Amino acid sequence: MTYLGIDIGKDWLVVARQELPDEQSSKSFVVEKIANTIESINDWLSKTTLEATQIIFEATGKYSYRLAYCLDLASVAYSIITPSQSHGFAQSMQIVSQNDERDAILLCIYGKRFTPQVSEIVDEKLHQLRQKRNHLSSLIAQNQVISNQLHALGFDPRADKMVKASLETVQQIIQTQMDSFKDELYNLNDDAYQKIYKQLIGITGIGPASASALIIATNGFKNFDAAKKVSKFLGTIPASKDSGTSVRIKGRIIKTGFPQVRAILYMAARSAKKYNLACKELYERLRAKGKCHKVAMVAVINKLIKQAFAIVKNNTSFDNNYAIAK
Repeated sequence: MTYLGIDIGKDWLVVARQELPDEQSSKSFVVEKIANTIESINDWLSKTTLEATQIIFEATGKYSYRLAYCLDLASVAYSIITPSQSHGFAQSMQIVSQNDERDAILLCIYGKRFTPQVSEIVDEKLHQLRQKRNHLSSLIAQNQVISNQLHALGFDPRADKMVKASLETVQQIIQTQMDSFKDELYNLNDDAYQKIYKQLIGITGIGPASASALIIATNGFKNFDAAKKVSKFLGTIPASKDSGTSVRIKGRIIKTGFPQVRAILYMAARSAKKYNLACKELYERLRAKGKCHKVAMVAVINKLIKQAFAIVKNNTSFDNNYAIAK
């Protein structure tokens, strides 16, 4: 297997291929630069032999979308790694100074050393649903900013009427857009999604927002065989460090995945710790042990994820008295 490393920038892609066995010398690598456009990427793919080749690149937000899209259409194997993975590898290689060319070479070496699993592009429908979910979160944030500005103007006896009218108009437009996207996200057209949605909103504490967020983030829990993997994917499990007999450290949550989903699940957990009997018992037990509020809330979030996963995978409905009866 041949590995290519690609460093992705806004305008350019830097491609590195190893030609000689010496990894320590940059002269052992052939580096080329192509424009980060669909036309340039497709032209490069048509001129390059990529049989038995796997391409390694970082998840760099929207800048990496074009490359993944073109590689998927061309049926070229690729692996997307996180920036933390490449950063940690660079530290292990004791690399102090980096540039685009060195980053591409580093990714090439990473592929050769670790043979990462081949990535798959998200299907178009799910990709667009996630965009809508992110846009709705942005609209909600903008609406809050406008509300705060209007609230502040309410205390000013000399507030400009034109400014106030403008803010009210903008808020009305944002509210209309929010309602439109909420309707789209909370009434999923896919039959499988709709079935899961109805199951999830039956869980005490999970409402329309958290149900749709879970479905869109996890693709209806497809490709997950354990609730803990869902929690890790969403970034809601705490990092831990054990060493010898004395070091037992539980750190902050890892915060990978989807920050908007974590924020929505936190709000769901606030309700669940009061009315979801299993979550309430967990929260109160942890607090009685001296755990702080945030730690107990993270545990409730993961309990909700576990309940959601079990309900969907077992194709059943939620029973709030199940844990008590058990």
